[in-house]
Amino acid sequence: MVGEGQGLHVVAKPIGPACNLNCEYCFYLEKQALFATDKKYRMSDKVLSAFITNYITSQPTPVVEFVWQGGEPTLLGIDFFKRVVDLQKPFVQTKTITNSLQTNGTLLTAEWCQFLKKHNFMVGISLDGPKEIHDRYRRTAKVTEPSTW
Repeated sequence: MVGEGQGLHVVAKPIGPACNLNCEYCFYLEKQALFATDKKYRMSDKVLSAFITNYITSQPTPVVEFVWQGGEPTLLGIDFFKRVVDLQKPFVQTKTITNSLQTNGTLLTAEWCQFLKKHNFMVGISLDGPKEIHDRYRRTAKVTEPSTW
């Protein structure tokens, strides 16, 4: 039970285990076995809308923090996160809403960076150190087309 003044903290994984990298050390790769084999991991708009509405309205605190992780959440495309911001807008008069995005950074473009800055996303980029260390275990993965998510 949530105590008075304490909120819930949820990490959303709207793309499930899908990632464009195949890092040897990734703890999340083994989680693919928990998902259906059809590989349609993308969170639907219906689920996204319900998640955002229910998460915000269930918080007894004035600040609601959204944390978006994956796999690699940027595989969903920038339009997914534009939808996130749009769905959060009706609540900004009553709550302070923040968004954090954890990414490997490989798909970030100028457009992504402008969007993330405009909407005050806190961005965490996974780095493993200098290039020779960083690239040692981080390999590119074959990722299916977005239409299959």
